[in-house]
Amino acid sequence: MATGSDPTGALELRCGWRIIVVAIFGVGLGLSPLPIYSLGVFTKPISEEFGWGRGQVQLMLTFFTIGSLIGTPITGFIIDRIGVRRVVLFATAGFACGMALLGLATSSLFTFYGISMLTALLGAGTGPVAWSRAIFEWFRIRRGLGLGLALTGTGLSAFLIPSYATWVLTQSGWRMGYVGLAILPLLISLPLSYVFLRSPPKLTTPSGRDIPDAGMTLKVAMSGRQFWTTGLSFFLASLGTGGVVTSVVPMLTDRGYDMKTAAMVSGLQGLAVVFGRVITGYLLDRIWAPILAAFIFALPAVACGVLSYGADSVTIFTACVILVGFAGGAEFDMIAYIAGRYFGLRHFGAVYGVLYVIFVSASGFAPAIFGQSYEMTGSYALMLQVAAACFLVGAGLILTLGRYPAEFDPKRT
Repeated sequence: MATGSDPTGALELRCGWRIIVVAIFGVGLGLSPLPIYSLGVFTKPISEEFGWGRGQVQLMLTFFTIGSLIGTPITGFIIDRIGVRRVVLFATAGFACGMALLGLATSSLFTFYGISMLTALLGAGTGPVAWSRAIFEWFRIRRGLGLGLALTGTGLSAFLIPSYATWVLTQSGWRMGYVGLAILPLLISLPLSYVFLRSPPKLTTPSGRDIPDAGMTLKVAMSGRQFWTTGLSFFLASLGTGGVVTSVVPMLTDRGYDMKTAAMVSGLQGLAVVFGRVITGYLLDRIWAPILAAFIFALPAVACGVLSYGADSVTIFTACVILVGFAGGAEFDMIAYIAGRYFGLRHFGAVYGVLYVIFVSASGFAPAIFGQSYEMTGSYALMLQVAAACFLVGAGLILTLGRYPAEFDPKRT
């Protein structure tokens, strides 16, 4: 979209608001939030029915991660060639079918994990890789704000899904809980994407020729230090966030609180994710992304330190959860924004796809690590301290990235 005569980005917002709305539902009812924010509700019922340990149940997210590790780079590669729309439509339908299949799981862990992995493979195109590309096509000057608003869908899911899943589970059991989750993308995000998801007009030269997007190939990006520094920094931050957000409900019920209270506190982190996304998106258009990331990573480091030493008060516990949720919301904005500003858009799907895999691999493995640590020590304290250290190291690393390349920075071109 042309922005040369629109230095404030107001035209982008007027033309691209429909894409933001569709993306909110597409992301919010997709692969990223639904499995992770519902797992805390389903962990104990599944464990009690099959006699599995908490770590075994939460290991399902590892298999979601494996599926995502395989599917996301392929999805990004395909998006760069055929566009976002067709990929999103196929992935949304496939993801919904996979979530429904989880309700048919038997006492075989192999089946449970296999369905999880298949669901992630089918639903890879519902994640931020696809939706970030859609936003970046429509937004250049207000890319951070557009991205932040679009990705609030994850935060809204984090706020609503625990209570929704708890209600369905209470009414019909955990199996119908997964069917209830599957209905949401099928009836909401799929029709919206079909009707409204479109690409913007191409930028053209005075002679009418299309101007291609600038950007590094995946091979060139991966040959540089900035790519791996970004990946490691966000891997460490995601390791901390992924472990905490899936352990909120078990941590609270272990302290004697009922499921309703635990689900409510867990849901509050969803509101924090929303604020984290919007505030971070707004600031990304105005502040150098690495320094903003370093500051935001410091917030959950403090929260994890407090939680590791008790935080028996619901008020203190909730405040800590909100800090972690805020950072979790910001992380998705920042890694996508950094990928676009440092590596460009021409091969954004492939480049961000690999960075995203590095990022989400940590959130996929973290719940199982937290669960196994609990089984071994009877407490989450050790892993909370490890998470705090991960956030601080990630903050230090991200500060070494340097300036945005001029060819990918609209403020310098």
